[in-house]
Order: sequence, then C-alpha cells, then structure tokens
Amino acid sequence: MKEKLIALLLTAAALLSLTACQATPEEGIVTSKNDGAFESALENAPAPDGTDTPQAVPGAEPAVHEDSFCTEMGDVPFHVLVTEPAVPGPMPVLRVRPMELTGDMVKQIGQAFFGDGTVVEFTGEMNKAEAEQALLEAKQRYADWEYRITQDPSVDAEDRDYVRQGFEQSIADLEQAYAAAPETVEQNPLDWQFHDQSYFPNYYGYEDDGTQYIQGMGSYDGGTFQLIARKRLGDDYKVQRLSVERYVPEEVLAAEYAANGGEDAPPPEVDMDAALAKAQEMLAAMGVGQFAPVPDVTLKSLSSYRDFGSVAAVLMTPVYAGVPLTYHIGGFNPGGKTSDAYATNYGYEEAVFRFDEDGLAGFTWEDMHQVEETVNADVQMLPFDEILSAAKDQMRLIDMNMISTPIEGTHQQVEVTDVLLGLSRVRMKDSATDYYLVPTYTFYGTITWCDESGQPFQFPLYDDAGNPTGETTTVSEVREMAVINAVDGSAIDVGLGY
Repeated sequence: MKEKLIALLLTAAALLSLTACQATPEEGIVTSKNDGAFESALENAPAPDGTDTPQAVPGAEPAVHEDSFCTEMGDVPFHVLVTEPAVPGPMPVLRVRPMELTGDMVKQIGQAFFGDGTVVEFTGEMNKAEAEQALLEAKQRYADWEYRITQDPSVDAEDRDYVRQGFEQSIADLEQAYAAAPETVEQNPLDWQFHDQSYFPNYYGYEDDGTQYIQGMGSYDGGTFQLIARKRLGDDYKVQRLSVERYVPEEVLAAEYAANGGEDAPPPEVDMDAALAKAQEMLAAMGVGQFAPVPDVTLKSLSSYRDFGSVAAVLMTPVYAGVPLTYHIGGFNPGGKTSDAYATNYGYEEAVFRFDEDGLAGFTWEDMHQVEETVNADVQMLPFDEILSAAKDQMRLIDMNMISTPIEGTHQQVEVTDVLLGLSRVRMKDSATDYYLVPTYTFYGTITWCDESGQPFQFPLYDDAGNPTGETTTVSEVREMAVINAVDGSAIDVGLGY
C-alpha cells in the first residue's frame, strides 16, 4: 500500500520570525561574472612558497571551525562544524573548452566494449523472431503478475487495474509489431561517422535541432548493446553525449514498467567495490583520461535531482593534475536559454557506469572538456579562515526554497558538516567558448525539519485515502550550500556558469 506525507505548504515569510539573526550582507558576494575580476585576482596572486599552502599530512588533525547564524529568510539556525580539507598537492588553474567528439573517438570507446566484433547501424527494428520472443516474454510476465496479485488481496483495486491495463496495452503493441515484422532486418556495418537526423528513418519524430548522431549495435559480455553518440555545438547551447547501453526494445521496457506498477524496479544488489573496479578498468581501456568517483556526501546531495532507476550507478568526474572536478548540479540548462538567468551553454563533465544483476548494463560520458592551457600550475589559495567567512556570508543569502507547514512549532535547521576541495568551472572574460577550472571549496549541509526543542519533527503518514497510518517520518535532505573560489574568495553560482 502506498503511503504519502500530507502537508499543506505555506510560504516561509508568513510564518518565520526575523528576530535573533546576525546582520546579513547587503548583497551577494558572487563576483566572477565574466567581468575580469577573477583574472585580476589571478594576476595579483603571489606564487606559492611551499609554506602558506597546507599539504596533506597522514594522521594530522585538521582544524575544526564552529559557528551558528540564521538567514535573511527567517529564523533558520545554521550550525557550521567543518574540518579543513588537506591540500593534496599543487592546485592548478586551467583554461578548458568543450572537446568535440569525433567518429574516431567514438570508435575508440566502442572498441572497449565490442573489441574487433561486428558493429552494425542501429535501426530499432525487430525481425520476426525477435518480435515473437519479446511478445512471449511479455505474456509470461503478465501471467506471473496475475498469479502473484491473486495471492495478495491487500493490493488496491485501482492500482491492480492500472497495471493490468499497462500490460494489455504493451502486449497489444507487441502483437502489432510481430505481425508487421520482417523475417530479417538488413544490417549495415557502422561507418563511425556522425549523421544528421534526416539520415535515420522515423527518428522518433523529433524536431531537427542540428544534433548529429552515430548509432550502432554490437555484442558485449554475451548481450546486445546499443551505442549512441550525439553532438550539437551551437552558439546557444552545446550537447555532447556518448552512451553504450544494454539494448532492450521499447516494447519490452514498457512491459517491464507495467510489471512494476508504473514505476522503475528497485535498484539491484550490486557489489559497489567490484563495480568501481570494473568502471576504472573500462575507462583505462577507452583511453579517455583519469577519473575519480564522486564522494559520498556529493551523491547524497544529488539524491533529490538524479534518479538512476533500476540500476546501481558509479558516478565519476575527470581528474586534472591530480585534482578531481567537483560534481555540481547546474551548468547546462537549455530550457532556460531565453531567460536572463541563462549564462552558460554547456554542462559539467561526468562519466556514469550502470550495473544490474547481470553486470555492466551501461555507460554514459557527456559534456567532455579538453585543456587548452595551464594558466597556473600551482596557484596561491586564500587561507581557509577567509574561505569559511565567505562561505558563511553566502549561506546567509541562499534560497533554500523555504516552506513551512501549518503545524505550529516546526522549523528548519541546517548542519554544515562537510567541505570538499576540488576544481569547479567559471566563465572566462569575453569568451563564449572557454572556461577556467579553478580550485574551489564546496560546502554541504543537512536541512532538517525540527520541533521547538530542536529535535527532528515526526510528520504523520497517511494512506492514499487520507487516513492516518499511525506511522511517522522525519524530513531531511543533504544539499550543496556554497561553492567558494579558493583564489579570490568569490562565490560561484554553478547554475549560471560563474
């Protein structure tokens, strides 16, 4: 039985007091707005002398910083308790730009999966035997589901009917596909060249936006995998993405979706250490550079934004001169390109490996960059106390999407307990193509709804009919709170690109 939290949401301004807050800055401290401020700070930064920049010392205890304050949004106590990250070594400033995918590069990556085996153009069309097999499997899943559902009378009748209708529609689609399927489907060798959308027959009816594609099919680990590479390098926005995924026909996916009641299947049990080792092995075979796994605290902050469905995922970012690119939610947003807030046209680079019970199920690499210049191989960074002060100023101004409930006495509390040192991207003055990768400190905090005594509030749970279940839950999430440029102390809005 599905359960849900019932709460009427009101704006924070109506319910939150503005008393007992520290004074907040009159305006934000974001300064790296493609206006040359960062270039000036970089030019004036002294060269490291080997003593001002703390180096990693095994077993050393980093300094602990504590503070409490509240935001201009209202009485929202912050508790800051973070340890200063050790600097792993020289911290570079790099000039980068999008690295254009080529057919040769796609082939190189494809060979890590397919070896010297045959790779053919992908059409998406099933032959008669494949369509028949898909139809039989769908009917078997439907029969298994019907058997299980009769043994579980507690399942809501409306949910049961919804799933049944989904099965029946999927089977009807597969029957139609089987009737129209040819005995054989002509398969042409993949030419490893990008083609316009018009090259591909009946390409999903998408509007041609200038994106080019390579689409192929090959064998990997005993299964059929589909390769899709796409690139669009327009001035308004750019897209570069390469994926190799275990191939499952759309009709089969629809049937599996119906079998799970209109939801993705739960993630499988996967040995994540073995999955990470496999991901690193595949990256080495692809020859696309060094990558590092995204830290746990960042993954927790992504939980509200990223959904990998019924697979276990290893998320990785590139490493430059021994320093990993920090993963951020933000950057490329083509949906906002007509608004004043739109200030970047390309995303943050990432590589994702997906695993299920059968092993590696897919790989995606997107928004890749290339280094054009090492601007400073070991830049002088600000003392951490200054970084922390800048972060606290910025956190007082953040938009927490604050909401409140009609339950008297509840409020939000923020515990800032993690900070990561890595590289983040800022725009380059007077450039539409290039960016800087700069050392940054990223602060993470946990936002929790609490009662008057400061303890996590127990929200009641209700069923779909609005009846109380007698159970409660707390509401808490990890969020990226501030990204601070370690060279000039400015805050970086990764959603805007500066």
